[in-house]
Amino acid sequence: MKNYLYILFPVLLVLSACEKLLDKEPTDQLSIEELFSDMPGSKSALAGAYKGLMSSEYYGMKMMIYPDLMAGNLKFSKTTNTRLDDVYQFNCIPDESAMNDTYRDLYSQLNNVNNIIYYVPSASGTDAERTKLVAEAKCIRALLHFDLLRIFTRTNATDVLNQGMGIALNLKPQLYADPSPVRATLGESYAAIVKDLTEAISVFDDANAGILPSGNKQNYFTKSSAKALLAKVYLYQQNWDAAFSTADELIKNGGYSLTANANYVASWATKTPATESIFELPFEQIVSGTTLSSYYSLNDNTYRMYAVSNDLLGLYSSTDVRGSATMFNLLTTSTYRFTKKYADGGTLQMPIKVLRLSELYLIRAEAALEKAIPDFVQANADLSAIARRANPALALSNITDKAQLIDAILLERRKELAFEGNLLFDLVRRKKGISRTDGTATTMSLDADDHRMIMPIPKATTDVNIHMIQNLGY
Repeated sequence: MKNYLYILFPVLLVLSACEKLLDKEPTDQLSIEELFSDMPGSKSALAGAYKGLMSSEYYGMKMMIYPDLMAGNLKFSKTTNTRLDDVYQFNCIPDESAMNDTYRDLYSQLNNVNNIIYYVPSASGTDAERTKLVAEAKCIRALLHFDLLRIFTRTNATDVLNQGMGIALNLKPQLYADPSPVRATLGESYAAIVKDLTEAISVFDDANAGILPSGNKQNYFTKSSAKALLAKVYLYQQNWDAAFSTADELIKNGGYSLTANANYVASWATKTPATESIFELPFEQIVSGTTLSSYYSLNDNTYRMYAVSNDLLGLYSSTDVRGSATMFNLLTTSTYRFTKKYADGGTLQMPIKVLRLSELYLIRAEAALEKAIPDFVQANADLSAIARRANPALALSNITDKAQLIDAILLERRKELAFEGNLLFDLVRRKKGISRTDGTATTMSLDADDHRMIMPIPKATTDVNIHMIQNLGY
Protein backbone atom coordinates (compact mmCIF):
# COMPACT_ATOMS: atom_id res chain seq x y z
CA MET A 1 0.00 0.00 0.00
CA LYS A 2 1.44 3.37 -0.98
CA ASN A 3 1.94 6.33 1.32
CA TYR A 4 0.36 9.54 0.14
CA LEU A 5 1.55 13.09 0.44
CA TYR A 6 -1.18 15.72 0.52
CA ILE A 7 -0.31 18.97 -1.23
CA LEU A 8 -1.15 21.64 1.32
CA PHE A 9 0.01 24.78 -0.47
CA PRO A 10 -0.44 25.95 -4.09
CA VAL A 11 2.66 25.84 -6.22
CA LEU A 12 3.15 29.25 -7.78
CA LEU A 13 6.79 29.21 -8.68
CA VAL A 14 7.13 26.15 -10.90
CA LEU A 15 4.53 26.30 -13.65
CA SER A 16 6.23 23.66 -15.74
CA ALA A 17 5.79 21.06 -13.01
CA CYS A 18 2.09 21.71 -12.57
CA GLU A 19 1.12 19.91 -15.78
CA LYS A 20 2.93 16.81 -14.60
CA LEU A 21 1.14 16.94 -11.27
CA LEU A 22 -2.24 17.28 -12.93
CA ASP A 23 -1.65 14.08 -14.88
CA LYS A 24 -1.33 12.03 -11.70
CA GLU A 25 -4.09 9.76 -10.36
CA PRO A 26 -5.95 10.01 -8.08
CA THR A 27 -6.53 13.72 -8.65
CA ASP A 28 -6.46 14.85 -5.03
CA GLN A 29 -3.37 13.02 -3.78
CA LEU A 30 0.03 11.85 -4.93
CA SER A 31 2.06 8.93 -3.76
CA ILE A 32 5.40 9.97 -2.38
CA GLU A 33 7.10 7.60 -4.78
CA GLU A 34 5.43 9.27 -7.76
CA LEU A 35 6.04 12.83 -6.61
CA PHE A 36 9.75 12.32 -6.02
CA SER A 37 10.41 10.01 -8.95
CA ASP A 38 11.72 12.87 -11.09
CA MET A 39 13.08 16.39 -10.80
CA PRO A 40 9.89 18.28 -11.87
CA GLY A 41 7.91 16.62 -9.09
CA SER A 42 10.69 17.26 -6.58
CA LYS A 43 10.86 20.91 -7.59
CA SER A 44 7.10 21.18 -7.14
CA ALA A 45 7.43 19.91 -3.59
CA LEU A 46 10.19 22.47 -2.90
CA ALA A 47 8.06 25.26 -4.34
CA GLY A 48 5.28 24.18 -2.00
CA ALA A 49 7.70 24.33 0.92
CA TYR A 50 8.64 27.91 0.06
CA LYS A 51 4.96 28.78 -0.32
CA GLY A 52 4.32 27.36 3.13
CA LEU A 53 6.57 30.04 4.62
CA MET A 54 4.01 32.59 3.45
CA SER A 55 1.03 31.09 5.31
CA SER A 56 -0.93 33.39 7.62
CA GLU A 57 0.26 31.31 10.57
CA TYR A 58 3.85 32.11 9.64
CA TYR A 59 5.55 34.96 7.74
CA GLY A 60 2.32 35.81 5.95
CA MET A 61 0.98 37.30 9.17
CA LYS A 62 1.69 36.04 12.68
CA MET A 63 5.50 35.75 12.61
CA MET A 64 5.78 39.37 11.45
CA ILE A 65 3.13 40.81 13.77
CA TYR A 66 3.03 38.98 17.09
CA PRO A 67 6.62 39.83 18.22
CA ASP A 68 6.04 43.54 17.57
CA LEU A 69 2.50 43.62 18.96
CA MET A 70 3.46 41.87 22.18
CA ALA A 71 6.71 43.81 22.71
CA GLY A 72 5.34 47.29 22.08
CA ASN A 73 5.91 48.41 18.48
CA LEU A 74 2.25 47.91 17.59
CA LYS A 75 -1.14 48.52 19.14
CA PHE A 76 -4.71 47.86 18.03
CA SER A 77 -6.51 50.47 15.95
CA LYS A 78 -9.89 48.77 16.44
CA THR A 79 -11.72 47.08 19.29
CA THR A 80 -13.71 44.37 17.52
CA ASN A 81 -12.81 41.38 15.34
CA THR A 82 -9.17 41.61 16.36
CA ARG A 83 -6.56 38.90 15.94
CA LEU A 84 -3.81 38.08 18.46
CA ASP A 85 -5.62 39.85 21.28
CA ASP A 86 -4.54 37.20 23.81
CA VAL A 87 -0.93 37.78 22.76
CA TYR A 88 -1.34 41.53 23.26
CA GLN A 89 -3.02 41.04 26.63
CA PHE A 90 -0.42 38.49 27.81
CA ASN A 91 -3.30 36.04 28.25
CA CYS A 92 -2.16 33.11 26.13
CA ILE A 93 -3.09 29.74 27.61
CA PRO A 94 -2.20 26.24 26.37
CA ASP A 95 -5.84 25.40 25.56
CA GLU A 96 -6.42 28.11 22.98
CA SER A 97 -3.41 30.35 22.42
CA ALA A 98 -3.44 32.28 19.14
CA MET A 99 -0.04 30.74 18.46
CA ASN A 100 -1.24 27.13 18.77
CA ASP A 101 -2.06 26.96 15.07
CA THR A 102 1.39 28.30 14.25
CA TYR A 103 2.92 25.45 16.26
CA ARG A 104 0.90 22.89 14.30
CA ASP A 105 1.52 24.61 10.97
CA LEU A 106 5.29 24.72 11.37
CA TYR A 107 5.51 21.07 12.36
CA SER A 108 3.31 20.17 9.41
CA GLN A 109 5.70 22.08 7.17
CA LEU A 110 8.63 20.22 8.72
CA ASN A 111 7.03 16.93 7.72
CA ASN A 112 6.79 18.09 4.11
CA VAL A 113 10.37 19.36 4.06
CA ASN A 114 11.65 16.11 5.55
CA ASN A 115 10.04 14.18 2.72
CA ILE A 116 12.00 16.34 0.27
CA ILE A 117 15.29 15.75 2.08
CA TYR A 118 14.66 12.02 2.37
CA TYR A 119 13.33 11.19 -1.10
CA VAL A 120 15.05 13.63 -3.48
CA PRO A 121 18.43 11.79 -3.42
CA SER A 122 16.66 8.94 -5.23
CA ALA A 123 14.90 11.12 -7.82
CA SER A 124 15.98 11.17 -11.44
CA GLY A 125 18.10 14.18 -12.43
CA THR A 126 21.68 15.32 -12.14
CA ASP A 127 23.74 15.16 -8.98
CA ALA A 128 23.99 18.95 -8.99
CA GLU A 129 20.19 19.33 -9.14
CA ARG A 130 19.59 16.87 -6.32
CA THR A 131 22.32 18.38 -4.16
CA LYS A 132 21.05 21.95 -4.52
CA LEU A 133 17.42 20.97 -3.96
CA VAL A 134 18.23 19.12 -0.74
CA ALA A 135 20.43 22.02 0.42
CA GLU A 136 17.58 24.50 -0.01
CA ALA A 137 15.21 22.17 1.83
CA LYS A 138 17.68 21.91 4.72
CA CYS A 139 17.76 25.71 4.95
CA ILE A 140 13.96 25.79 5.13
CA ARG A 141 14.07 23.11 7.84
CA ALA A 142 16.63 25.17 9.75
CA LEU A 143 14.42 28.27 9.53
CA LEU A 144 11.36 26.35 10.75
CA HIS A 145 13.24 24.90 13.71
CA PHE A 146 14.83 28.27 14.52
CA ASP A 147 11.48 30.05 14.59
CA LEU A 148 9.90 27.31 16.72
CA LEU A 149 12.82 27.81 19.09
CA ARG A 150 12.27 31.57 19.20
CA ILE A 151 8.52 31.34 19.78
CA PHE A 152 8.35 28.50 22.29
CA THR A 153 11.62 28.59 24.27
CA ARG A 154 13.91 30.91 26.12
CA THR A 155 16.60 31.09 23.49
CA ASN A 156 19.42 31.98 25.88
CA ALA A 157 21.20 28.68 26.49
CA THR A 158 22.21 29.69 30.04
CA ASP A 159 18.65 30.45 31.17
CA VAL A 160 17.76 28.09 34.03
CA LEU A 161 14.16 29.23 34.41
CA ASN A 162 13.16 27.07 31.46
CA GLN A 163 15.60 24.28 32.40
CA GLY A 164 17.44 24.62 29.13
CA MET A 165 14.59 23.05 27.17
CA GLY A 166 14.60 23.38 23.42
CA ILE A 167 12.07 22.06 20.96
CA ALA A 168 11.01 18.69 19.61
CA LEU A 169 13.29 18.28 16.61
CA ASN A 170 11.73 16.84 13.46
CA LEU A 171 14.58 15.57 11.30
CA LYS A 172 13.02 12.73 9.33
CA PRO A 173 9.65 11.76 7.83
CA GLN A 174 7.30 10.91 10.67
CA LEU A 175 5.24 7.73 10.69
CA TYR A 176 2.35 6.90 13.00
CA ALA A 177 4.32 4.03 14.50
CA ASP A 178 7.26 6.25 15.45
CA PRO A 179 7.87 6.99 19.15
CA SER A 180 6.36 10.21 20.50
CA PRO A 181 8.79 13.10 20.17
CA VAL A 182 10.46 14.66 23.19
CA ARG A 183 11.95 18.09 23.63
CA ALA A 184 15.64 18.34 22.90
CA THR A 185 17.87 20.61 24.95
CA LEU A 186 18.62 24.09 23.70
CA GLY A 187 22.12 22.96 22.84
CA GLU A 188 20.82 20.03 20.79
CA SER A 189 18.27 22.26 19.09
CA TYR A 190 20.87 24.83 18.07
CA ALA A 191 23.23 22.07 16.94
CA ALA A 192 20.61 20.62 14.58
CA ILE A 193 19.90 24.05 13.07
CA VAL A 194 23.58 24.86 12.62
CA LYS A 195 24.22 21.43 11.10
CA ASP A 196 21.53 21.90 8.45
CA LEU A 197 22.84 25.33 7.51
CA THR A 198 26.52 24.45 7.45
CA GLU A 199 25.85 21.33 5.38
CA ALA A 200 23.85 23.40 2.90
CA ILE A 201 26.54 26.11 2.71
CA SER A 202 29.20 23.50 2.05
CA VAL A 203 27.49 22.25 -1.12
CA PHE A 204 25.94 25.46 -2.50
CA ASP A 205 27.78 26.95 -5.45
CA ASP A 206 28.74 30.62 -5.62
CA ALA A 207 26.14 31.51 -8.26
CA ASN A 208 23.52 32.32 -5.57
CA ALA A 209 20.71 31.00 -7.73
CA GLY A 210 17.99 28.65 -6.53
CA ILE A 211 17.07 25.36 -8.15
CA LEU A 212 13.62 26.64 -9.19
CA PRO A 213 13.37 28.23 -12.65
CA SER A 214 11.86 31.62 -11.82
CA GLY A 215 12.23 34.46 -9.34
CA ASN A 216 15.10 36.55 -8.01
CA LYS A 217 18.05 35.13 -6.11
CA GLN A 218 16.59 36.68 -2.95
CA ASN A 219 13.55 34.39 -3.25
CA TYR A 220 15.52 31.21 -2.56
CA PHE A 221 17.97 29.91 -0.05
CA THR A 222 21.47 30.15 -1.50
CA LYS A 223 24.96 30.22 -0.02
CA SER A 224 24.57 33.90 0.94
CA SER A 225 21.09 33.67 2.48
CA ALA A 226 22.07 30.50 4.34
CA LYS A 227 25.08 32.36 5.78
CA ALA A 228 22.87 35.29 6.77
CA LEU A 229 20.50 32.99 8.65
CA LEU A 230 23.45 31.18 10.22
CA ALA A 231 24.88 34.47 11.51
CA LYS A 232 21.53 35.20 13.15
CA VAL A 233 21.38 31.73 14.69
CA TYR A 234 24.90 32.16 16.08
CA LEU A 235 23.82 35.50 17.58
CA TYR A 236 20.97 33.84 19.46
CA GLN A 237 23.23 30.96 20.46
CA GLN A 238 25.70 33.49 21.84
CA ASN A 239 28.43 32.01 19.71
CA TRP A 240 29.86 35.48 19.38
CA ASP A 241 33.01 34.71 17.40
CA ALA A 242 31.07 32.69 14.83
CA ALA A 243 28.33 35.34 14.62
CA PHE A 244 30.95 38.02 14.02
CA SER A 245 32.97 36.13 11.42
CA THR A 246 29.91 34.90 9.49
CA ALA A 247 28.32 38.34 9.34
CA ASP A 248 31.68 39.97 8.57
CA GLU A 249 32.37 37.65 5.63
CA LEU A 250 28.96 38.25 4.10
CA ILE A 251 29.12 42.02 4.55
CA LYS A 252 32.53 42.19 2.88
CA ASN A 253 32.14 39.57 0.16
CA GLY A 254 28.44 38.88 -0.31
CA GLY A 255 27.89 41.42 -3.07
CA TYR A 256 25.15 43.30 -1.18
CA SER A 257 25.11 46.98 -0.25
CA LEU A 258 23.03 49.13 2.05
CA THR A 259 20.21 50.93 0.27
CA ALA A 260 20.96 54.65 0.09
CA ASN A 261 19.03 57.05 2.28
CA ALA A 262 17.37 58.61 -0.76
CA ASN A 263 16.09 55.21 -1.92
CA TYR A 264 15.13 53.73 1.43
CA VAL A 265 11.42 54.54 1.43
CA ALA A 266 10.96 53.57 -2.22
CA SER A 267 12.71 50.23 -1.61
CA TRP A 268 9.73 49.11 0.46
CA ALA A 269 7.23 49.91 -2.31
CA THR A 270 8.60 47.78 -5.15
CA LYS A 271 8.66 44.08 -5.91
CA THR A 272 12.22 44.42 -7.20
CA PRO A 273 14.61 43.38 -4.40
CA ALA A 274 16.61 46.19 -2.84
CA THR A 275 20.40 46.07 -2.91
CA GLU A 276 20.44 45.00 0.75
CA SER A 277 17.76 42.33 0.54
CA ILE A 278 19.21 38.86 1.15
CA PHE A 279 16.15 36.63 1.58
CA GLU A 280 12.55 37.61 0.96
CA LEU A 281 9.24 35.91 0.19
CA PRO A 282 7.68 37.12 -3.08
CA PHE A 283 4.07 37.64 -4.08
CA GLU A 284 2.39 37.81 -7.47
CA GLN A 285 2.09 41.19 -9.19
CA ILE A 286 -1.58 41.36 -8.19
CA VAL A 287 -2.43 39.48 -5.02
CA SER A 288 -5.88 38.19 -4.15
CA GLY A 289 -7.04 37.51 -0.62
CA THR A 290 -5.91 38.76 2.76
CA THR A 291 -2.20 39.50 3.05
CA LEU A 292 0.09 41.01 5.66
CA SER A 293 -0.48 44.47 4.20
CA SER A 294 -4.23 44.15 4.77
CA TYR A 295 -3.67 44.50 8.51
CA TYR A 296 -1.97 47.88 8.04
CA SER A 297 -4.00 49.17 5.09
CA LEU A 298 -5.73 52.54 5.06
CA ASN A 299 -8.17 51.13 2.52
CA ASP A 300 -9.16 47.83 4.16
CA ASN A 301 -11.62 48.53 6.96
CA THR A 302 -12.23 44.82 7.50
CA TYR A 303 -8.70 43.68 8.30
CA ARG A 304 -6.87 46.89 9.23
CA MET A 305 -6.13 46.56 12.94
CA TYR A 306 -2.44 47.11 13.84
CA ALA A 307 -1.28 50.71 14.26
CA VAL A 308 2.20 51.94 15.13
CA SER A 309 2.57 52.64 18.85
CA ASN A 310 3.70 56.01 20.12
CA ASP A 311 6.36 54.09 22.03
CA LEU A 312 8.04 53.37 18.70
CA LEU A 313 7.15 56.61 16.93
CA GLY A 314 8.83 58.60 19.68
CA LEU A 315 12.16 56.90 18.99
CA TYR A 316 12.59 58.46 15.54
CA SER A 317 13.94 61.98 15.14
CA SER A 318 12.31 64.35 12.67
CA THR A 319 15.21 63.84 10.25
CA ASP A 320 15.17 60.02 10.37
CA VAL A 321 14.02 58.62 7.02
CA ARG A 322 12.30 55.77 8.89
CA GLY A 323 10.14 58.18 10.90
CA SER A 324 6.52 59.27 10.72
CA ALA A 325 7.06 61.75 7.88
CA THR A 326 8.01 59.05 5.39
CA MET A 327 7.48 55.45 6.50
CA PHE A 328 4.05 55.66 8.11
CA ASN A 329 0.60 56.18 6.64
CA LEU A 330 -1.74 58.45 8.59
CA LEU A 331 -5.40 57.50 8.86
CA THR A 332 -7.00 60.88 8.30
CA THR A 333 -10.07 60.09 10.40
CA SER A 334 -7.93 59.50 13.48
CA THR A 335 -4.39 59.80 14.82
CA TYR A 336 -3.44 56.22 13.97
CA ARG A 337 -0.39 55.60 11.82
CA PHE A 338 0.39 52.39 9.93
CA THR A 339 3.66 51.08 8.56
CA LYS A 340 4.38 51.34 4.84
CA LYS A 341 6.77 48.40 4.88
CA TYR A 342 4.21 46.11 3.29
CA ALA A 343 2.43 48.60 1.00
CA ASP A 344 -1.15 49.83 1.39
CA GLY A 345 -3.62 47.18 0.36
CA GLY A 346 -3.68 43.40 -0.04
CA THR A 347 -3.48 43.42 -3.85
CA LEU A 348 -0.23 45.40 -3.64
CA GLN A 349 1.48 43.19 -1.07
CA MET A 350 5.22 43.72 -1.33
CA PRO A 351 7.72 40.91 -0.71
CA ILE A 352 8.21 39.98 2.93
CA LYS A 353 11.83 40.71 3.80
CA VAL A 354 13.17 38.02 6.12
CA LEU A 355 16.91 38.80 6.07
CA ARG A 356 18.53 42.12 5.17
CA LEU A 357 22.11 43.37 5.12
CA SER A 358 21.27 46.04 7.70
CA GLU A 359 20.61 43.29 10.24
CA LEU A 360 23.99 41.72 9.43
CA TYR A 361 25.68 45.02 10.34
CA LEU A 362 23.86 45.05 13.67
CA ILE A 363 24.68 41.38 14.29
CA ARG A 364 28.36 42.12 13.67
CA ALA A 365 28.18 45.15 15.96
CA GLU A 366 26.66 43.20 18.86
CA ALA A 367 28.96 40.23 18.40
CA ALA A 368 32.01 42.53 18.22
CA LEU A 369 31.30 43.72 21.76
CA GLU A 370 30.68 40.25 23.16
CA LYS A 371 33.87 38.63 21.89
CA ALA A 372 36.60 37.79 24.38
CA ILE A 373 38.27 41.07 23.46
CA PRO A 374 35.50 43.61 22.74
CA ASP A 375 35.97 45.59 19.53
CA PHE A 376 34.46 48.98 20.26
CA VAL A 377 35.74 50.48 17.00
CA GLN A 378 33.89 47.93 14.87
CA ALA A 379 30.74 48.04 16.99
CA ASN A 380 30.55 51.85 16.82
CA ALA A 381 31.27 51.82 13.09
CA ASP A 382 28.50 49.33 12.35
CA LEU A 383 26.03 51.16 14.56
CA SER A 384 26.91 54.41 12.77
CA ALA A 385 26.49 52.78 9.34
CA ILE A 386 22.85 51.93 10.04
CA ALA A 387 21.92 54.96 12.12
CA ARG A 388 23.53 57.45 9.72
CA ARG A 389 22.03 55.75 6.66
CA ALA A 390 18.66 56.61 8.20
CA ASN A 391 19.73 60.02 9.47
CA PRO A 392 22.90 61.46 7.88
CA ALA A 393 22.77 64.41 10.28
CA LEU A 394 23.85 62.17 13.17
CA ALA A 395 27.39 62.30 14.46
CA LEU A 396 29.50 59.16 14.36
CA SER A 397 28.90 56.89 17.33
CA ASN A 398 31.75 56.82 19.86
CA ILE A 399 30.33 55.03 22.91
CA THR A 400 33.02 53.62 25.18
CA ASP A 401 30.85 51.88 27.79
CA LYS A 402 29.98 48.30 26.79
CA ALA A 403 26.52 48.16 28.37
CA GLN A 404 25.57 51.53 26.90
CA LEU A 405 26.78 50.52 23.44
CA ILE A 406 24.85 47.23 23.54
CA ASP A 407 21.71 49.14 24.52
CA ALA A 408 22.31 51.54 21.61
CA ILE A 409 22.64 48.61 19.19
CA LEU A 410 19.45 47.00 20.52
CA LEU A 411 17.66 50.34 20.16
CA GLU A 412 18.88 50.63 16.59
CA ARG A 413 17.64 47.07 15.92
CA ARG A 414 14.22 48.14 17.17
CA LYS A 415 14.12 51.18 14.89
CA GLU A 416 15.61 49.54 11.81
CA LEU A 417 13.86 46.16 12.02
CA ALA A 418 10.46 47.36 13.23
CA PHE A 419 7.55 45.22 11.92
CA GLU A 420 9.98 42.54 10.74
CA GLY A 421 9.28 40.23 13.67
CA ASN A 422 12.34 40.71 15.91
CA LEU A 423 11.63 42.91 18.92
CA LEU A 424 10.18 40.34 21.33
CA PHE A 425 12.89 37.82 20.50
CA ASP A 426 15.61 40.42 21.07
CA LEU A 427 14.16 41.11 24.51
CA VAL A 428 14.02 37.42 25.41
CA ARG A 429 17.56 36.59 24.27
CA ARG A 430 19.00 39.63 26.09
CA LYS A 431 16.91 38.94 29.23
CA LYS A 432 15.00 42.20 29.05
CA GLY A 433 11.34 42.68 29.89
CA ILE A 434 8.51 44.36 28.02
CA SER A 435 7.65 47.97 28.82
CA ARG A 436 4.70 49.51 26.97
CA THR A 437 3.10 52.88 27.66
CA ASP A 438 0.85 53.34 24.62
CA GLY A 439 -1.98 50.84 24.36
CA THR A 440 -5.14 49.43 25.87
CA ALA A 441 -3.98 46.17 27.45
CA THR A 442 -4.88 45.56 31.08
CA THR A 443 -1.24 44.61 31.73
CA MET A 444 1.26 46.73 29.84
CA SER A 445 4.60 45.36 31.06
CA LEU A 446 6.31 42.06 31.84
CA ASP A 447 9.49 41.31 33.74
CA ALA A 448 12.20 39.49 31.82
CA ASP A 449 11.69 36.27 33.79
CA ASP A 450 7.89 36.23 33.45
CA HIS A 451 6.79 32.90 31.95
CA ARG A 452 4.51 34.75 29.51
CA MET A 453 7.49 36.08 27.57
CA ILE A 454 7.36 32.83 25.58
CA MET A 455 4.36 30.97 24.20
CA PRO A 456 2.87 27.80 25.72
CA ILE A 457 3.09 24.41 24.02
CA PRO A 458 -0.46 23.65 22.77
CA LYS A 459 -2.46 21.61 25.28
CA ALA A 460 -3.58 19.29 22.49
CA THR A 461 0.08 18.35 22.02
CA THR A 462 0.84 17.73 25.68
CA ASP A 463 -2.44 15.78 26.10
CA VAL A 464 -1.59 13.41 23.27
CA ASN A 465 2.10 13.12 24.06
CA ILE A 466 2.81 12.54 27.75
CA HIS A 467 6.53 12.99 27.08
CA MET A 468 6.08 16.57 25.83
CA ILE A 469 7.03 18.91 28.69
CA GLN A 470 5.04 22.13 28.97
CA ASN A 471 6.83 25.45 29.41
CA LEU A 472 7.12 26.47 33.05
CA GLY A 473 4.25 28.60 34.33
CA TYR A 474 1.59 27.27 31.97
